[in-house]
Amino acid sequence: MLSNRPEAAHAACTIGAACALAAGAWRPCAVLSGAYVLIAVVMALVEGAGGTTLSVAVTMLSYMAQKFVVLALLGISLSKFASMQGLLAALQSMGAPRVVLIPCMVVLRFFPTIRKDAARLMESLRTRRVAVTRGYSLIHPVLICELLVVPLLMRSARVSDELAASALTRGLGGPAQPTVLHSLSFGVRDAAAAVLALLATGMLMWLQFGPR
Repeated sequence: MLSNRPEAAHAACTIGAACALAAGAWRPCAVLSGAYVLIAVVMALVEGAGGTTLSVAVTMLSYMAQKFVVLALLGISLSKFASMQGLLAALQSMGAPRVVLIPCMVVLRFFPTIRKDAARLMESLRTRRVAVTRGYSLIHPVLICELLVVPLLMRSARVSDELAASALTRGLGGPAQPTVLHSLSFGVRDAAAAVLALLATGMLMWLQFGPR
């Protein structure tokens, strides 16, 4: 029976944090690493409390949160190391199918767009003298959900459709081979990154599926 091993999860978080630090994202790395440590402590305490239904639910949610933290660290690193145009140009040169190109473009543009929309929404709430702070959100969670979360969810649905339509309008994933304006080459740094990625993948697989 397969089960999650904490050594593999901790190693994955360490690799993600190292990538974020190498990309210069110090503050997000510190915040996400602290969140990961807090989640790991909660999981350890809950697992020691016994196998009740509540403990199983908390452990499962914490496990999912840990994976989101690792994905966030890697995503921040990717956004710092590579531009969207360069990444799409590389995928097009490799002959990536349409089902890969369009989701990549939507995902890479989705989060920056939503972050800008959230900043504008919070600014408009402050203009209407609504104090959107951490303490206020803890005291009035329902009001924050109504004023901030629901509009962002509605905007997210529209943004994803708009980005997908923008990608199709630009001919992304069409039958004709687009002209690549970015000069692409596989250098020493790319080879070193590929070797490190393979080594990290092998180490994580051994920690997860290897002998105990």
